[in-house]
Amino acid sequence: MPQYNFNSDSKGLDLTNALYLAQLSQLAYQPLGQISGQLKTQYNLPQYQFFDVQETDTHVFLAANEKMIVLAFRGTQSIENWLMDFKTALVPSKVGKIHYGFNEALKSVWNNLYETICAWKGQAQTLWVTGHSLGGALAALTVDWLTEQDVNVDGLYTYGQPRVGDKDFANNFNTKTNGYVFRFVNDADIVPRVPPPPGYKHTEAVCFLDNKGNIHRNKFFLNWFFSYSEDVAIGSTDGYKRQHPGGIDDHDLNYYIKYVYQNLQKQQGGLTTFEEYINS
Repeated sequence: MPQYNFNSDSKGLDLTNALYLAQLSQLAYQPLGQISGQLKTQYNLPQYQFFDVQETDTHVFLAANEKMIVLAFRGTQSIENWLMDFKTALVPSKVGKIHYGFNEALKSVWNNLYETICAWKGQAQTLWVTGHSLGGALAALTVDWLTEQDVNVDGLYTYGQPRVGDKDFANNFNTKTNGYVFRFVNDADIVPRVPPPPGYKHTEAVCFLDNKGNIHRNKFFLNWFFSYSEDVAIGSTDGYKRQHPGGIDDHDLNYYIKYVYQNLQKQQGGLTTFEEYINS
């Protein structure tokens, strides 16, 4: 496997960083003991700590070097089971309302996580947060809570993230995180389409991947995405599969990684295939 680069001082959408953080989101699905070597040798992150709360199924690792700290949340292991058990109750937050389950999951690790971030963070380090699926929702909520504590966040990259809160939450989040949040959505991925509006509203800064993997950030594709998405019945994943057969498959993080890589290669004028890249 290749060694991954990261632009720790980057501002705005950076596909090199998007690829790096997507790979770390994938690593978050593995126990820390199995990935510690990769964190050190491939990602240049020699300092790391894992936070694991079985009661709320919350798993996240913190990794760092002298330039940066990365927080990576694990998503759900079974997307079908998770969607069937989806709890959509909203509870109050400082601004607006947020998903009850996401709130409880983050609360279960928050104190230890926040104390560790504060203990590790030096003046020169940048802070990056990432996650896939459920992990993307927890990553976004973490950024919201960190900003409330005046902790500076330099980038949030999520992949297949569900909605986190209501309109007031989303609008406030957009205002205070403008310019460093990038929410990737792959084509017919079902998870960004839940929980449904009008109770829930997505945050902004969408990076939409079409069915060929091309990135779009214009209103035509975003309008198509939202019009396509709101007929989802959470109680019937089988029904959704029949109507949108790619909806579950498109949630696979491997597709996000592949398409981000392809867009990065296109941007850089490279010709290396994704298969050559992962096997190098």
